[in-house]
Amino acid sequence: MTETPALLDPTKKPAGAMTMVYQDYYFLQRWIDYYGRQFGREHLYVLSHGGDPEHARICEGANVIRLPRDETMHRMDRRRWAFCNRFSAGLLRYYNWFIVSDVDEVVIVDPDVAPDLLTYLGRHSDPATAPASLSPFGIELIHNPEAEPEPLADDQPILSRRRVFRANANYSKPCILRKETSFTVGGHANTHQPRLLDPHLYLIHLRFFDHDMVTKRLSGRKEMRKIMTGDRDPAKVGLAWGRDLEKFAKLSKGVAVREDAELAEFRQKMVDGQEHLHNGKITFFGGGRTKELYRLPERFASVF
Repeated sequence: MTETPALLDPTKKPAGAMTMVYQDYYFLQRWIDYYGRQFGREHLYVLSHGGDPEHARICEGANVIRLPRDETMHRMDRRRWAFCNRFSAGLLRYYNWFIVSDVDEVVIVDPDVAPDLLTYLGRHSDPATAPASLSPFGIELIHNPEAEPEPLADDQPILSRRRVFRANANYSKPCILRKETSFTVGGHANTHQPRLLDPHLYLIHLRFFDHDMVTKRLSGRKEMRKIMTGDRDPAKVGLAWGRDLEKFAKLSKGVAVREDAELAEFRQKMVDGQEHLHNGKITFFGGGRTKELYRLPERFASVF
């Protein structure tokens, strides 16, 4: 972290972040290490689903909150996001900016623009003009073992080994909050208007980032979906999880068409295709996801 930037409210700390996690030790380690460098571990909040002692070990120095786990996972996502809405609202009484994310997601800033998130967010120094929330550009790392054969290493940034991606408007989540809000389930939209796509921030989604690890994780999620389904219609429960493994098998054969972080045309498509739902209270970006894969430039290699 650099020196503390100008603050919108000097009575509050600059920024913090929260996530909720069940197992997923690798992702939690990466999440806590990254945001620890950005904000300091004391400003991180980890909701440990089931009170896993390994979470406490990984997150030493951070705030670990144990939540009971219902093994039937009844309405799990709705419960989780209702809790995140209220928890983040409370913490915004103590932080100028607060990030709400899944454990396999991190927000980075283009290193050509700012050295870290605090410096970048410090550009918003006037409460009258600062946005209520920011949506980073959503990109999903896609691992093709033939195109990126070097294995991941715990002591090396992920982006030093994995930089091929597809853009996905669904993951341009409005996850950087200045004011309290209500998220839709999954955090893909919130009640702040207007929706602002930031030009220099990126949400890195790790769902498909490493062939071996992803295959193992998604196989487990197929089993989790069976538990969530119970006696309900399988077509209406955890559908995305059920298809992710097959989806990754196809994506992992792709190669990047060029090096490009901006994707100006796709960003414009996202904004032009916005959908305003629930009487204009909720906005989703358009654009879907890119058919082609791209590669982040070398300057991003050491960021995360």
